Amino acid sequence: MKEKWNRIKSSKSFLCLISILILVVIASVLSPSFRSLDNFVTIIRQASVLVVLSAGLTAVLLTGGMDLSVGTTAAFAGCLCAQLLKIGVPSAVIFPIGLCIGLAVGLLNGFLVAVIKLPAFIATYATNWVLKGLAIIVMSGAVIYDLPSGFTVFGTGYIGKIPIIVIFTVSVVAVVYFFLQKTTIGRDIYFYGSNKEAARYSAVNINRSVYMAFALCSMTAALGGLLMTARLNAAEAAMGDAYGLQTVAAVVIGGTSMLGGEGGIIGTVFGGILLTVIINIMNLLGTSSLAQPMVVGIVILAMVLMDTFTQVRGEKFKKKAVAKTQ
Repeated sequence: MKEKWNRIKSSKSFLCLISILILVVIASVLSPSFRSLDNFVTIIRQASVLVVLSAGLTAVLLTGGMDLSVGTTAAFAGCLCAQLLKIGVPSAVIFPIGLCIGLAVGLLNGFLVAVIKLPAFIATYATNWVLKGLAIIVMSGAVIYDLPSGFTVFGTGYIGKIPIIVIFTVSVVAVVYFFLQKTTIGRDIYFYGSNKEAARYSAVNINRSVYMAFALCSMTAALGGLLMTARLNAAEAAMGDAYGLQTVAAVVIGGTSMLGGEGGIIGTVFGGILLTVIINIMNLLGTSSLAQPMVVGIVILAMVLMDTFTQVRGEKFKKKAVAKTQ
């Protein structure tokens, strides 16, 4: 038990949780508005969208890859589904349609990376622009609003005193957790990310792992886009732009290594909450929206440097331990 507790205390996700608590205390002192119930509800709703968008990206980063198309996948899915709602498609089938859109995008990214062998950064950057163009075409430069209540309830409704969007987010997190921790494919994703060469020479199906990681990433991105649309009761082609950088930040802040093989969805949840609290504090303190991306970028840079330093130090310790046993 003590060993398990020590392992938890030394994890990056635990440090992220402590950072959240410290920030909440500091923000409560700096801004009385932060302590209001309405503000906490706003934080929960914003964090829910970000967590769903970032959930699948965790799997891609665990492989050592990257997906830069999360924000535009969310926007494209939201815009296309909003158009379908406007022509009378029932709200009950919108989320399955969104999942299919995400699956198609994820399989495309997986094909470009696993089969064509493009670097994930380049492949998903190209997909990002393709989807952005498609979203603009679908919307024709307009904004759709006043969507059916049967759809918007997922972003604004409650079951008792609990927002439906929170229940939805918890369900997505639970599914992703089960996939990564309890399935063979999830374990293969971890193995491939931690040691690519060893995975290639073992029984790990590399292409399947990459395909599944990107498929999961784009499917949760599409779900996040639908939640975003439901919460705003509107859709436009650029609505996912702000989340392109934030999703990466949420996953990295939560302790998932950009080098692959380390991290998990629980850390991503903490990272999404921490990032949402940071942005909320900046809004309450009147920080310019132009400066906010810079702050997020600094946070990502700091976490990547910390991650790289930790990895290098770990390798040195391993080499010393091996040298002593020889």
